[in-house]
Amino acid sequence: MSVAELKNNLHRMVVETNDPEILAQIAALFTSLLGEEDWWDSLSNEQKKKIEEGEADSEAGRTVPYSEVKEKTKGILGNL
Repeated sequence: MSVAELKNNLHRMVVETNDPEILAQIAALFTSLLGEEDWWDSLSNEQKKKIEEGEADSEAGRTVPYSEVKEKTKGILGNL
């Protein structure tokens, strides 16, 4: 696929969506990839808060081993 075709496809997808969440994520991705802004600055306050809570939980040892998560997920979803 040529650069022109790729640009046209991306433009079409952006024009065809009315989902503000998708558009915000695309804008944040472009900004981050172009080095115009740190990705952290593009997060909402709620997203930043959740990340900080996760870091605090991890530092305090409040974690669940991957093997336990995997088993619990298998029980919920089965073997997809």
